[in-house]
Amino acid sequence: MKPVPNAATNPSRSLRALGAMAAAALFATACTGGDDDPVPSTTVVVTTTTVPERTGDGTLTLGVYLPLTGAGASFGPALIAGVEGAVGLINDNGGVLGEPIELVSADEGSESIEVLLAEGVDAIVGPASSTVALSGLAPAVDASSGVVTCSPMATARGLDSYPDNQFFFRTAPSDTLQMAAVARIAERTGSPTVAVGYIDDPYGRGLSDAFEGALSGRPLTIVSSAGFSPDQGDLQPTAEELLANDPGVIVVLGDADDGSRLLAALDAETDDPPAIIINDTIRQARQVIQGLSDDFRDVLTGVAPQSNSASGDDEMGFFVPHAIDCVNLIALAAIDAGSDSPVEIRKQMASVSTGGRTCTTFTACSLLLDQDLGIDYNGLSGRVDLSSVTGDPTRAWFETFQFDANGNEVHQDPIEVN
Repeated sequence: MKPVPNAATNPSRSLRALGAMAAAALFATACTGGDDDPVPSTTVVVTTTTVPERTGDGTLTLGVYLPLTGAGASFGPALIAGVEGAVGLINDNGGVLGEPIELVSADEGSESIEVLLAEGVDAIVGPASSTVALSGLAPAVDASSGVVTCSPMATARGLDSYPDNQFFFRTAPSDTLQMAAVARIAERTGSPTVAVGYIDDPYGRGLSDAFEGALSGRPLTIVSSAGFSPDQGDLQPTAEELLANDPGVIVVLGDADDGSRLLAALDAETDDPPAIIINDTIRQARQVIQGLSDDFRDVLTGVAPQSNSASGDDEMGFFVPHAIDCVNLIALAAIDAGSDSPVEIRKQMASVSTGGRTCTTFTACSLLLDQDLGIDYNGLSGRVDLSSVTGDPTRAWFETFQFDANGNEVHQDPIEVN
């Protein structure tokens, strides 16, 4: 889930800039960086705004900030349709605070989030891209005039500590949780040693740091760690360094282009490969994976956030369940707060997601709220337990998969991480 470059010059890398990937052949994660463009820094420049604090007017106005153009245009329409459908169901059941939700839209691919702020929205679903979130979220989460903002797929670790004044929420898990899932898979191999190869940029270094942190308390020791660069033509030295100490597991953290190059280099350097674990973005490199030796492909395991419905419904589209969950959480928080004021909605976002009576639809949950009962919204994407501190999911399901001779994914049992 790394940020990415210009789609016209490098389609593989631009896709990885947009969203956590959930199926090979479509798109990589929303948090990637680029080739020709510099990788976005996770250092946030907080801007000021003259927009006054938003108070309630009795009508919940929801902004939709998802991509219609740019590298995300292929999946944006499904996300937008999911949001519009969820709002339609809510309005058909009486709306929020006795009034229908009003929708205002802007194209994440070509417009700034300030377009929605100028329309007086109370909350926003989006952005999808981690790159867009890291570079353009600040006006929406301003301390004095911020609005509740919920991303269905921006997973970048750099957003974990973003100065969002508690206005920013995510229904997709942070890359930090993905690294916890990778650590769990590595531990399950039974090996006491692991080597880590990571793309040497802010994205890769962040994943490597998160993985190292996830090993705390686990019976695994990192025996070697090596960064590799997109500018590095020959990755044989990196492969040799990772294999030198005979690790039982090698974790490769990167993008489809360069992460898969390291896989090929490792394959060329050993006839008896250890277990290999890759992050979600590398799964895009189907041709390279298909070309690996059978012995190497057999020990290759991928890990990715679950992006389809928790019920197994694959028809909705990737991360559409997470977008619908954003809508429902915002609406339920407004009902619980008795106000469409962003400040009041913000206070209830985490509380409607955990700790009360379990409910799985807006209608069922709103009926419980009408009885002054606390709720625990478990949505289409699964259990959506948001942290009251970070606004991020405190637990998440991850897909695990291996590959057949054609490079197709063979899915294994999912794992839950918290």
